[in-house]
Amino acid sequence: MNTAEGLAASRGAGSVLPGREFPAAGASGGQSVLRKLSPDECFDLLEPGGVGRVGFAAADGIMMLPVNFAVTRKTIVFRTAPDTLLAVYADAPVGFEVDYLDGARREGWSVLVGGHAHAVTDEREVQHLEDTTCLEPWAAGSRDVYVRITPARITGRSIGPA
Repeated sequence: MNTAEGLAASRGAGSVLPGREFPAAGASGGQSVLRKLSPDECFDLLEPGGVGRVGFAAADGIMMLPVNFAVTRKTIVFRTAPDTLLAVYADAPVGFEVDYLDGARREGWSVLVGGHAHAVTDEREVQHLEDTTCLEPWAAGSRDVYVRITPARITGRSIGPA
């Protein structure tokens, strides 16, 4: 038994993952409240950009791939290479999810966007995105295909102190 497992067993703690301990329910001293977020609250959480996951139906089934993204004009934008699955399926219905979790404080949020993705091909629009989003892919190599997700619905939930 490793140290985290031993500590968890001695305190009656909840879930333990290798190298991590998460406190038992109520260990934080207060009750957490789960609440729905409005679409405006969801966009506020997405606005700074970051890392999210794009879900789409591919030939091999449902795929979920991480991307770094930016938000502009109430749409989500990311860059990919022309030979990736994200580029191949860039004109399709997609799901997009971003989460923030703080295991130690037992709080966080999740935003889910359903919509349609499409490759941005207009040169002026690509230039506008380059100038305004400062979107730099984390992955190496040329990532010159901009993909925009136009939301049809946006939902979210948060959990935190009452």
